[in-house]
Amino acid sequence: MRGLLTGLAACCVYATTFCLLGTARGADLATASPPSAKITFDLDKGHAVTETLWGIFFEEIQHAGDGGLYAELIQDRQFGGLAYSLGLFHTDAVQIEVPLTYYLNDYLPLSSAVVQRTPSAPEANLTGIRRWRQEHTLPEYSLKGQPKSWFPVGGAELTLVKQQPITFGQPSSTAYIKVSTGSKGGGLSNSGYWGVPVQDKQEYQLSVILQSESADLANQAPQITVQLESQDRQTVYASAAIEDISASLRHLKLMLASNGTDPNAQLTLFVHGKADLAIRMLSLFPAENVKGEVLQPFRTDILQYLKDLKPRYVRMPGGCYVEGVSLDDAYWWKPSAGPIQDRPGHYNGPWHYWSTDGMGAFEYFQLAEALDAEPLWVINNGISHTYSVPAEQIWPLVQDALDLIEFVSGPVESEWGSLRAKMGHPKPWQLNYFAIGNEDCGKPWYVENYIAFFAAIRARYPHMRLISNCDMDPHAPTDLWDWHMYTDSQNMFDRRHDFDNVPNIKDTQIFASEYAVFDDPAGRPIEFPGNLKAAIAEAGFMTGMERNSLQVAMAAFAPLLSHWNDRACPHNMIIFNNHQVFGTTSYYVQKLFSEFQGVRYIETTVSTPEHDPRDHGIAASATCQDEGCTQLAFKIVNFASEAQQVDVEVLGLHSSPDMMTVHLLNSTDGQAENSFAEPYMVVPHRQEVRFNGPASSVSLPPFSLTVTTLDLSRQPSMSISQA
Repeated sequence: MRGLLTGLAACCVYATTFCLLGTARGADLATASPPSAKITFDLDKGHAVTETLWGIFFEEIQHAGDGGLYAELIQDRQFGGLAYSLGLFHTDAVQIEVPLTYYLNDYLPLSSAVVQRTPSAPEANLTGIRRWRQEHTLPEYSLKGQPKSWFPVGGAELTLVKQQPITFGQPSSTAYIKVSTGSKGGGLSNSGYWGVPVQDKQEYQLSVILQSESADLANQAPQITVQLESQDRQTVYASAAIEDISASLRHLKLMLASNGTDPNAQLTLFVHGKADLAIRMLSLFPAENVKGEVLQPFRTDILQYLKDLKPRYVRMPGGCYVEGVSLDDAYWWKPSAGPIQDRPGHYNGPWHYWSTDGMGAFEYFQLAEALDAEPLWVINNGISHTYSVPAEQIWPLVQDALDLIEFVSGPVESEWGSLRAKMGHPKPWQLNYFAIGNEDCGKPWYVENYIAFFAAIRARYPHMRLISNCDMDPHAPTDLWDWHMYTDSQNMFDRRHDFDNVPNIKDTQIFASEYAVFDDPAGRPIEFPGNLKAAIAEAGFMTGMERNSLQVAMAAFAPLLSHWNDRACPHNMIIFNNHQVFGTTSYYVQKLFSEFQGVRYIETTVSTPEHDPRDHGIAASATCQDEGCTQLAFKIVNFASEAQQVDVEVLGLHSSPDMMTVHLLNSTDGQAENSFAEPYMVVPHRQEVRFNGPASSVSLPPFSLTVTTLDLSRQPSMSISQA
C-alpha cells in the first residue's frame, strides 16, 4: 500500500496556481522526475517535546503596546511625552510654553536640553557606574517613533507645568498642561496614534482629571465641551459637556456615543469663553474595555490574533525595552503599577517614543492570563546599553526583582501582593520563569550581577527556572540560556542543524527567544512586512528546533507586533494600524507549528541520493499530538523556488485511517506577502484527502510548508475499505 499523500492528485488546493500531486502507481513513478530527497518518519523512535516549546515574545517596540495591543485611544494622555521632548524634565524651569515650532514637524522635536544633558538622577545616584562603550559616546535620543499628539484649538495657549505625581511615581517626572483661552474660547485636540478610530453606534469612555485655575471662578465657571470629530473639525461624531468644574482636582468619567465611522478622527476639548484650565489626564477607551471594575486593557482584534497562536508562554516586557539606552529610560516595574493616572510613564529610549506604562506589570500578567500562557518575566539586572551597575551596588535592584515576584505571586497580606489585590486580582498568578537581563553577556559586571540575582531568587523561590543571557558554564549556574538570531533567508534555512550537536543537559537548555529573517542573502533588508520565502526559511529552521526539543526548551519569533506607521524592523509577525490588523506569512508558519506542537517528537530523517550531495531545500519533522500517539502531524518544508518530488515513508504505522488532513501554506511567488488590502493572500488551506498507505512519492510546491495530520483512532469506513 502506497500513497501517504495520494489523493491530492485530484485536488487543487490553490486552484488557480498549482496542484499538490501524490503519485503511487508504478506507471506514474516511471514518468515522474527523480526524487530530490527521501523523508523517513519512524514512529517507534523519538523523544518527549517540552510543553513550552512554542511561545511569543512581547516587547514595547514599534508601538506594540501604546497605540497597539493596549486599547487606549489618546496618545500621551498625561503629557509626559510632550514635556520630555521639550526638555521640561531636564531643566530647572517649573513650566514651559509649547512653542509654535513644535507644530512644524510631523514628529515630536527633541530639545537640546535632553540630548546634551548630564547623567540622569537614577544614574547619578548609583555611584561607581561606568560606561561599557567609549567614554565620549552619548546615548541616541530622539522621538522619531512618536508623532505629534496635542494641538491648540481656537487660539488657546498651552503651557506645560511640572507636577508632583497625584499619588505615586517619581518627582519631576510628570507634567500637566495649562490651557489659557481668551474671550472667544479655545482648547486642545489629540489625534491619537495616527488618528483616533471611531465606529458608528459604538461608545467610548472619556476619563479626565482637571481643575480650574481661573482667578474669579465664582463668576467665571468655565463651560467645557468634549467631542469626537473629524480632523478638519467639520464633522462631529459625538459630543458631551463637562460640568461643575471647580478649583479642586476632579476625576470625571463620561460616555461618548459615535454616530459615524472615521479611522482618523480626533478628540477635542473646548473651553467656551475666557479661562485657565489645568488638565492632568485625558484618556479614552472603547466601552467594551471598561465594563466591570477592572479595566480590560487589550484591543480585541489584536488579542484574538494572539489567542489564535495558542502560545504556551509569553516572554515580557522586553528586550532592549527592559535595558534602556541608559538606566533612566529602562523599564522599571514599580512606576508601572497602580492606577493609570498615577503612572508617570517614561521615555522608551531604544525605540524612540514615549511609553505611558499603561502596559504595566499588572497588564502584562493579565495578558498571559488572557492567553492561558505561562508568564516569563525579564528583569533589568543593572545594565543598560551604556551603563553597568557594579556588583557591590546591585542589591537594590535585586530587591526590586524580589518585590516584583511578590507582586505577582505573593499573598494578599504581603506588601506587594496587597497592591495586586487592590488593582483587582486577589488571586496570585503563578510565575515559573524569570530571565535575568537581556543581551548583556560581555558587558561589565554581567556575570557578577547575574550571580547575585540568581542566588537571591533561587533561595526564596526554589521552583523558579532562571534564564541567563548566554551559556554561563563554567562561570555560573543557570536553568536555561537565551539565544537570538536575525539573518537572511538562506542562512536561516541552512542553520536548521545548529542544535543537533548540543549536549542534552537538562540544566542548560536553550531558550531561542528571538529569531527571524531580516535580510536577503545580499544583506539588504527584506521588503516589509515579510514575504513567503522568509517564512518558509523560518519553518525549515523550526523543524530543527522541534527535532532538538530536548535541548531547545522554548522558542519565539520576534518581533511579535508592529504598527504600520512605526516600522523599526523589516519583518514582523502581526501588522496593525489603528483599526486593522493582519498576520504576515510568518504568523501562519508559527500558528501551524504551535497548533501541531504535539507531545512527542517522531524521529525524522531527510536524505538525498548518494550521487547528488546537494541540499535541495527539503526539511521535515513530525510529532505525536497525544500521549497514545493516535494523532500524528507531519511537517514538510520545500525551500526551493521550484516544485520537488520527494519519497516519503512512515515506519511503525500499525493502522491505516481512510482519510488524512493536509494544511498547505504556499504561493507561486516567494515574494508574496499579506497586506491590509489582501490580509489572506497567503494563508494555510485545509483539505481532507484519502490515505492509501505509509509510503508515497510526493510533489511539493515551491516555497511551501505542508502539515499532514492522521487520526489513527478513526476506523476506516466500510465503503472505502472495500473500494
